[in-house]
Amino acid sequence: LTRQALPNLPNSSIENTEKGAYAVIDCESPEVILIGTGSEVSLCWDAAKAMSGKKVRVVSMPCWELFRAQPASYKDALLPKGVPKL
Repeated sequence: LTRQALPNLPNSSIENTEKGAYAVIDCESPEVILIGTGSEVSLCWDAAKAMSGKKVRVVSMPCWELFRAQPASYKDALLPKGVPKL
């Protein structure tokens, strides 16, 4: 919850939030992954849209602890090794 007026972003759901992290903008073989943990997710969304021509994945990570508890297959698929993360 926030006092800020923030947009409701795609893929936001209780089920995804319970995973600790999920893709708001997804793509195959991303060149870069932008990760936000709160209100800055919408800024990551805007930055990804401004990076036309680049394959950018935006990840919302509301709970690091829940994400760490997910199966390795989920974590590796969402945040693949070798891809820069900001």
